[in-house]
Amino acid sequence: MMEVTNMFGSVILVHIFIYFFDRYLKGNNSQRYMKFLSVTPVQIDFMSLRWTTSLFNKKISNWATRKKKKLCQWYSLGTMITILLCIPSLILLASTAVVSFENIRQHKNEEAILQPVVPGVNLPSTDLPYYLITLLVCTIFHEIGHALAAVSEQIPLMGFGLIVWLVVPAAFVELPTKDVASLSPWKQLKIYCAGVWHNIVLSIVAFLIVTSLPILVMPLFQTGVGVSVLNLDGYSVGGYHDFQIGDQLTAVNGCRVTEDNTWERCLTAILHTSSSGFCVNNAYLLSVAANDQLGCCNYSELSESHLCFLSSSDSISRNRYCLRAREVSESSTSWCSNHKDCSHNQSACLKPLFHSELENDTDSLRLILIQRKNAASIIFVGHPGEIYQSVSVSNYVPRTFIGPKYVNVIYHLMWYLFSFSAGLAVLNVVPCICMDGQYIVGALTEMVFEGCESVFVKRQAQRALIFSGTSLVIVNIAFSLLSIFLK
Repeated sequence: MMEVTNMFGSVILVHIFIYFFDRYLKGNNSQRYMKFLSVTPVQIDFMSLRWTTSLFNKKISNWATRKKKKLCQWYSLGTMITILLCIPSLILLASTAVVSFENIRQHKNEEAILQPVVPGVNLPSTDLPYYLITLLVCTIFHEIGHALAAVSEQIPLMGFGLIVWLVVPAAFVELPTKDVASLSPWKQLKIYCAGVWHNIVLSIVAFLIVTSLPILVMPLFQTGVGVSVLNLDGYSVGGYHDFQIGDQLTAVNGCRVTEDNTWERCLTAILHTSSSGFCVNNAYLLSVAANDQLGCCNYSELSESHLCFLSSSDSISRNRYCLRAREVSESSTSWCSNHKDCSHNQSACLKPLFHSELENDTDSLRLILIQRKNAASIIFVGHPGEIYQSVSVSNYVPRTFIGPKYVNVIYHLMWYLFSFSAGLAVLNVVPCICMDGQYIVGALTEMVFEGCESVFVKRQAQRALIFSGTSLVIVNIAFSLLSIFLK
């Protein structure tokens, strides 16, 4: 959170400097600066930068003219699907508002289907590049939809551009408003719905890539056989048998790991159960009992390399042993919670005993044994949450020397494109002011009330729908932000 706050603070300072520097140069009539602005069409406003160009107008117009028939069919289909999406979108927003309100009222953490993304709060700072790239791609596809639909209806393009507000990028297209307003309501509707339609298509394509990615990368990666260590950000525990990037992790304390969901589930299970132990042969315990093995149980130097274990069995009384954890794990036949879990009569359950337990501390540590393929198991003493938060894993286990980093980037980017593009489609189809839905509902009411002489009735219907949609969006944003910050 602090890193994101510092970053946004720096960005705000840069924007303020650029804004006042721009005003200073314009106030002094700097000829060089004016020449620069004439060559580079950049408009500098407070906290935003805007770039507009007409370079793509001719290419887009020529291509759309050649494909006019197909584009008309494409956007007619998109318009019908977009209109059908209106009612489900309103229902989804209403249900999201109810869930967010219940989260606030009952102090619950139930996640809503739609929720605003706040960098540093419910968006990890490491995912900020995905967030910015996704917004740019989604808005570019959205605006290209408006542009192509307009050109297919003989509406000329005025310009295409990009705007950056703080660090958030977005695209826009400029169309002659009077020319669009002169079209029939159906043709207007096709132009207004084109952006939402493109977002729907982009979301579907991204979802198909996400779901088929394991098949697409099958020659280089395999899935369902464990997880691969992708990153070790923040992981500080050392040791020869420590985590290494590229390790294939297959089990945690006997719990089989097949993918990132089971990895999380296995670590969570350790956190919510009592400390597990190892079934070892009584002969092994008798061989070490003759020595003074209580050193690490009494805070001696041995505690740096050994662990204190407590044994319990029918034939051996409860004793403490100071042993190396790896030696015990390699001598073990199975996991146990007490001696009854050890099937062999001549076996005892040897459980680690930490200083926190000796001091009656309820927040006890855990001995975690993480199995790796083609490598010695990792022995970790601490809280499972430390591993989950600091060790990033991937479902894609390499078959060759190529690591899963790039596959993971593609997966995350496609998932963000799917969720953000679908969210933008839902938001834009709602009759909210300053959104496409405002213009969509205007064209729809013109079609529905066609032939009606009362302009007042049409205007009142439009205002009622826009007011309802706008209120629903505002309520959703307010409730969602409150539920996020009150967690």
